[in-house]
Amino acid sequence: MFGSPDDGSKTKAALPPAVGGSISGTRVLMGLLLLLIAVASITGVVFALSSGQPTVAFIIGLVAVAFFSRIGC
Repeated sequence: MFGSPDDGSKTKAALPPAVGGSISGTRVLMGLLLLLIAVASITGVVFALSSGQPTVAFIIGLVAVAFFSRIGC
């Protein structure tokens, strides 16, 4: 149309390839949950060792290592 600000000569910019791909709310929430589990397992091991219960600390550590090895593989 004559006098229109959009004369059709401009091309629309395409979306960048990473839009909605690498950072999403779900991934951030899962990352925070894994961080919380890691901190809780380390705290549990330290507390069990300071309480004089190395067997309980070993079991907590073993379960935590099994959990994170399953997540990693």
